[in-house]
Amino acid sequence: MIPYFEILEFGKVKKRFRLALSDIDISTELMEIPTCSIDGCSELIPYLRGRKEIRIVTDNFIFYSNTQSIKYNTESGTLNIDLSHVVSEWKNRQVPTNYAFKGTTIQEIYKDENMIYSTDWEMQYGEEVEEETIDYVYSRQDKLSALTRTCELTKDLFWRVPFTKNKILQIGSFGEKKNYTVSTKQSGSNNIRILGEPTIDEDFSNVINLATVYANKSDSGMTSLSLREVYNDTSLQDSNFPVVILRNNINNERDYNYIDYPKLAPNNQLEYAVIDTESVAMESGLFIEGTYAFDDLNPFSLESENESEEQPTGSGNWSPQAFMDEYTGKQVDMDGVPPEQPYQCVDLWKKCLEVIGYPNPSRAIGGDGYAWNIWFNREYLGYGEYFDYPSTPQFGDWAVFNKAGETPDSHVAMFVSDNGNGTAQFFGQNQPNQYCTVTSISTANILGWLRVKSEFWQGTYNPESSNGVQNITDEDRIKCAKAVYEATIKKLINARRKFQITVPTEKLPSDLNVGDKIRFIFDMKSWHLEECSNYMRKLLTNDDWFYIVKMSRKVNKNGMETGELTLEKFLRIDREGKQDS
Repeated sequence: MIPYFEILEFGKVKKRFRLALSDIDISTELMEIPTCSIDGCSELIPYLRGRKEIRIVTDNFIFYSNTQSIKYNTESGTLNIDLSHVVSEWKNRQVPTNYAFKGTTIQEIYKDENMIYSTDWEMQYGEEVEEETIDYVYSRQDKLSALTRTCELTKDLFWRVPFTKNKILQIGSFGEKKNYTVSTKQSGSNNIRILGEPTIDEDFSNVINLATVYANKSDSGMTSLSLREVYNDTSLQDSNFPVVILRNNINNERDYNYIDYPKLAPNNQLEYAVIDTESVAMESGLFIEGTYAFDDLNPFSLESENESEEQPTGSGNWSPQAFMDEYTGKQVDMDGVPPEQPYQCVDLWKKCLEVIGYPNPSRAIGGDGYAWNIWFNREYLGYGEYFDYPSTPQFGDWAVFNKAGETPDSHVAMFVSDNGNGTAQFFGQNQPNQYCTVTSISTANILGWLRVKSEFWQGTYNPESSNGVQNITDEDRIKCAKAVYEATIKKLINARRKFQITVPTEKLPSDLNVGDKIRFIFDMKSWHLEECSNYMRKLLTNDDWFYIVKMSRKVNKNGMETGELTLEKFLRIDREGKQDS
């Protein structure tokens, strides 16, 4: 049949035209928006004002799309219309700021109106999707980018669109074996005939098979996303992607006398890496190192659901939130020292002492006068009557920093929240502004924590979470490490040596899509496979099944349809394998 197209408004067909001026060539890949360009006559202009939905209809598939641009040729009286699959409308809406999910299935996430574009979309899931849960904080990204990120957080899930008249989005690991063979044999119900000589694209310029991961938000970056938990628990590992210790004594620019706080970040000076054993075999045993950054994959807490429960009551004046509200942006001087620069971090600490009723809060803290003496002289100064010394912080606790790293002269500041990547938010003065601000500081060099005793608090006091936020648990950190591990596996698969076979074919079956597996039968000996590694040669000749990683459907003006398939032994996306520069 001659293709035609429908112009829709609000889901209703407004006008239907025959396509007779151009061929159609529609290509699709996993997690990509399919596009095409068509020509039309000038009589279409009145129906194409503004952004429209257009369905191109053939006897074998339907391309449901949005107009992106229209070029007018006044001399010939023709139009050129650029189209993107209707899934592109997901880019027109954004996810709210800091929109978090913990332990939530993908199906539940995409029941949320803030995540799905609209209820017009039918979401279809493979059985394997039921087992996946997501811990992630989305923030002001368009909804299609958020969907892509959701899939990237898993080891083997992707999204794709089928070519139907409806708005359908599929999520799965795919790889379904379809009962089709691509070969030079004559056409048949299950045979797709090859129309020309296949071409091969072999690329090993971006191979990585030994990957370290890091966050670049602080000097503790290389350890703040440590895979230690996965390394210690082999049940969390895929045997094809073992976690190994790559190096010891990393981050040696740091001062060596900082305290190790694994609950904040695993600062154990070990660098862990993930090995892709399949890729190592493909490269004849050669290890090729690379790095991946996951700044957005960190353990986090949600607001507590138990804030209304009965809590101990204090009779004092201390309220961390009121303290921040009172002094944010202000300069605090409690002792006039030093005269040339009196607004120091210790002054804000002494203001806290004044609020809770500590006698003579402006007294000297001893030693060389720097903030670290607060910790070393805490008993001499009588702080034990006013403070507890917890091992894990909560909102309102005071941290005393050593003379090292980001705090070469030591420091004292009030803990606000954990960033989860080896840094935390602290309210303090002289950090570095000469007034009170909230600043992100590495937790690597903290000597200890001081928590105002409950009796000095104002009103209700929640010893677990006085700012309404649950503490990050060890289980949270293990889940985070597992998420980083699985995201690294996906990147390693995408970074493998590429050996793609592209074949021109006759018309492709309507139920075939990227991500499916089909049999490809061809004389492989003519491809000089002896130049490949032994393992690569074995991989290519072991069986006839290949993944479809890219496909094109082509229709000429007369309605004759052909296709093109790009086949590979692994299901992957080239752009996702690149390392971070």
